[in-house]
Amino acid sequence: MSFDTVLRMLNTQMNFKESEIIHTFCSKDQTPVLSVIYQFDTETFLLTYIETQRTEKYTAINKLADTIDQYLNQQPLEV
Repeated sequence: MSFDTVLRMLNTQMNFKESEIIHTFCSKDQTPVLSVIYQFDTETFLLTYIETQRTEKYTAINKLADTIDQYLNQQPLEV
């Protein structure tokens, strides 16, 4: 998945503030590895590493997209 695709997905979450959109990224064997939600009241993205349940907060969309892009390019993943 390209950086631009990830960025477009995150922008969609921000633009549909009235809806709860959760993007889940899966490995090739369809195991969920990452999830992202947007909290419109705090204007914060929450990135969760599903295996460890560790959550990171992001307010800068480009930084989050870069983090996701780097993680996805470490291993063969699909969305």
